[in-house]
Amino acid sequence: MLLASAFAPAGCSLLEKAPVVAQPPATTSPTPDPAQAVARLGQESARFTVVFGEAEKVSGVIDQATGNWEMTGDGYVVRRVGADVYVKLTGEPPHSVFPGQYGDDLGKWVHLAAPSDAPAFDRDFPWAPARKAAAAEFDVAGRFSRVTLRDPAMVVSYSHYGTVVQVAAPPADQTIEDHLFTPGSLGSIF
Repeated sequence: MLLASAFAPAGCSLLEKAPVVAQPPATTSPTPDPAQAVARLGQESARFTVVFGEAEKVSGVIDQATGNWEMTGDGYVVRRVGADVYVKLTGEPPHSVFPGQYGDDLGKWVHLAAPSDAPAFDRDFPWAPARKAAAAEFDVAGRFSRVTLRDPAMVVSYSHYGTVVQVAAPPADQTIEDHLFTPGSLGSIF
């Protein structure tokens, strides 16, 4: 159950309803402390944006209390709730092998176990990229604001630390099981 859904009209994304908290601008302070920034990862809810693959982009929120997150990409919404993943297709997946194969799934939440071999489903996502970044930028509070990875190639931006986030499983009557659904059809981080 999405706790925030009781307060949001049907069809509204949690990403549109999360209160915005003013954030310090990114800085290139001469004395950022990467070790301190790493130690703070996961201590605050936040918004994040990931750019990967051929300029593919997803934006999301993470609840620091549970580690649950939701992100939206081109034609889909993905929620990770514990070891479960829920995918709501709003259009043909960007990397669908057989166009139209997920037509019956459009508008429904497809439930599956979190794959263990994809960066987005790492239990520490979206914080894991910051722990192994090739380059990093920090905000004025010393938190990561942007990290760049080489393998897999991606850029992750973090913002709105402290924003209120609650992500939960969708209602059971809106969830289906599709054992043929492949999260990799959404993009290379899945």
